Order: sequence, then C-alpha cells, then structure tokens
Amino acid sequence: MRLMSSRPRILLIAPTALDFSGRPIKQWRMHLPGLTLPMLAALTPAEFDVRLLFETVEDIPYDEHWDVVGLTSMGSGLVRAWQIADEFRSRGVKVVIGGVAASLGDPAKTLAHADVLVIGEAEELWPRLLRDFQSGRMAPVYRMERLPSIEGLPTPRYDLMNASRMGRWRPVQATRGCPHTCTYCSVNAFFHHHYRKRPVEEVVADIRAAKRHGTRYITFMDDNIGVDWDYCARLWEALIPEKIIWMSQCSLKIAEKPELLALAHRSGCRMFSVGIESTNEESLASVDKSWNHPDRYLLAIDAMRRQGIDVSAEIIVGLDGDDITVFQRTYDFLMEAAISVPRVHILTPVPGTPLYSELERAGRLLSTDYSRYSGGQVVFRPRQIDPEVLQQAYWDLYQRLFSWTSILRRVALNRAHLGAYMRALVLATNLHYRRHIHHRIVPGIV
Repeated sequence: MRLMSSRPRILLIAPTALDFSGRPIKQWRMHLPGLTLPMLAALTPAEFDVRLLFETVEDIPYDEHWDVVGLTSMGSGLVRAWQIADEFRSRGVKVVIGGVAASLGDPAKTLAHADVLVIGEAEELWPRLLRDFQSGRMAPVYRMERLPSIEGLPTPRYDLMNASRMGRWRPVQATRGCPHTCTYCSVNAFFHHHYRKRPVEEVVADIRAAKRHGTRYITFMDDNIGVDWDYCARLWEALIPEKIIWMSQCSLKIAEKPELLALAHRSGCRMFSVGIESTNEESLASVDKSWNHPDRYLLAIDAMRRQGIDVSAEIIVGLDGDDITVFQRTYDFLMEAAISVPRVHILTPVPGTPLYSELERAGRLLSTDYSRYSGGQVVFRPRQIDPEVLQQAYWDLYQRLFSWTSILRRVALNRAHLGAYMRALVLATNLHYRRHIHHRIVPGIV
C-alpha cells in the first residue's frame, strides 16, 4: 500500500501533440525528450515531492492526489495542455501553464483553462510561484521581467525521467536563443533575439550527470549551437574526454569552418539539424533569411559530411516566393543532397512572431484555432498557391520522400562516415516518420 507523502505533490507534464484529427498522439518510447521538465524539477524546492510525466509515452494519473500540476508545451501541444488542465481543475487541482506557446499566445485563452500562466523563462519565476503557493497567495500571471542568468543552473533531474520509456538520448543545453531574425521563428520571439552561453564547465557537469544515468548519447537542445565559434571550440575541446555521441541544431554557416567541424566530430558530434527552409531566394527573403545561400547548400552539406557529420534538414513550403513548382524543386533538392532525415513544414505563423502580425494585418489568416498550428496544416492564405492545393501537395511530397525507394536512395547515398548505431538510427527514424505520414502526423512533432 502506497503511503501518502506529507509534502506537497507536484506533477510536471509535457503534453503530447494532437494528430490531424485532434487526437492525442501516443507511442511506446520517446527518443528525444525535452529538457524543460527535468530542469523545472531541479528548480523545485526540496520541500516538494515532484514527478515528471511525458504524455506521449505515459498515461496521466488523474485520480492520484496532486497539489499543483504544471504543464509546458510548444505549438499545437498547447491545446492538449488546455484539455489536461480542464480535467485536473474539475478535480480541484491548481494548474500552472507555461512554455513558448503559452507565453507568445493570447494570455486570456490560456487563463480560461489554468489558475496560473507563466510568461517567459522559468528559472526565477517557478521557485517564486511555489513560495507563493505555500503562502496561499499565488498570482494569476507570473511574467519574466528580465532574462534570467543561465550561469549556475542546477543539474537537471535526469533521475526522475522514466528510463523504461526513454530511448538512449538525454537533453543538455549549452546556449539559448539565436541571433538571426527570421520572421516565422518562435525562438527569436520568446528569447527576444538574445543569444546566451553557459559556462563550459557547467555544460560538462550536466553531461556527466546524464552519463551517470546510463547514457552517453546527448541531444544539445540549443536552437543554434554554432554561433560563437570561439565558444564552440572551447566547449567541443572539453567534450573530447567525455567520449559522448551528440547531435544538435546549427545553421549552415558552420560549414565555413572545416577545422571547427573536425573538432566537433572529435568531440562526438554525428549530426546537425540545419534550417535549409527553401531553395528559392525570393522565399528566403520573404522571411528575413537571405543569409542562407541556395547556391552553396550542396557544398556546405558536403563539407559537413567530409568530417563525418550527417545533416538532417528543415524545409518550409508555402512561403511568399513559392508557387506550385516548390514541391518538385524541394523533392529534387532533398534527393540530390541525399538528406537522410528531411522534415518539411507548411509555413505556420506562430502567434507572437512578426510573421503572425504581418499576416494578421494583411487579413491572410484563415484560422486562429491553435490546434491546427502544427506545421502540417494550412492556417493562412498563401500568396501564390491555393490553400487546398498546398495542403494536398504537402502530404503528397512527404509520401514521395518517404517511399521505400526514396528512403533507401537517400540513406544509401549519404556520404557521412557514420558508425553502425547512427546509421541504424537514421534508418529507424525514416521508418518512424513513414508510419506517422501514413497517419497524417507531422514528422518530428513528438
């Protein structure tokens, strides 16, 4: 029989995303868990009992006693957070919602479902909120007034992650934000265009903590890890003795530094996810990403692979420079470049971004239903493509990219010198995405 704790109990939940029909997406194992929950747990005062739950792979214990439930999500996952919050509040539980989507969206929409809304980064807000809870004076809104320091952060509570439902990879963060000003990007809106770096020794300490909990496979959750090349050199040099395997997000600019790529590989890097977005210069200019140069894409990708680092790619369709030919051009590029793990998104004007404001002013928004803001549904009126045509052509493109022939061709032509495990991971990811595409689930959404 389980004894009730005398300490207040907190349940921290990462809601799953919703599929094309609005149903929660469930799977057996979560391969790339986020960092927010283990970091919030580390920030939680010791007088609380805390449990972490990733809904994609775990069921929510509504019938257990909880004093506070915290929910954080991105994109359309915010709508799932509202659904979960409603259920807990109907049982008299205090519910707190935060995260990127809740911070950038309409506060009134979230406060219709939550007792408390946290706007911004939580390092300073979460402990203060819990102190207010103990004294019985929680406010309805906690708003970040300044960017918190990311030096001296506690070690994430990897020990509280359900290891039986997690894959090999564990999240670590070295930097926050991105200095670029792409108008569609929620990262810039949330971090206010700031780029911050953690002390190298603290990053290494987090990696050692992750290793103590059974893995040497690390996902750096950075939005653009390769911005400050001097910092990268110091960090990656420090990672060499740790003998880890890692991957992260990075812009193609890093291809300009072959010696830095070589160091990244020596430190354990085996894959960078890069924001290609488009092969059309007009489309890139429409979202303030003219610093991407389509004529150099293949050379940049080849430079990474020569150092043993594979490239996955993010693509956006439906940009203002796109017409119906974008789908064939995108397919041809991804196949020629042999991108082993391509992810394609319909342009989505995330609330709180400059793109959203621009399309709202122009009367081009077709829906403000957040459940449709998944990257796989058309929620605005494209300039040159009929919305229904864009929607159908998007799934048609994905089906072509993830046909058996296309998968085998992309993987076989990949010239990165990967080990057996990473090659198996690439193939398994393709098969996982293929299943999701069949069920109209946007690849990478969970």
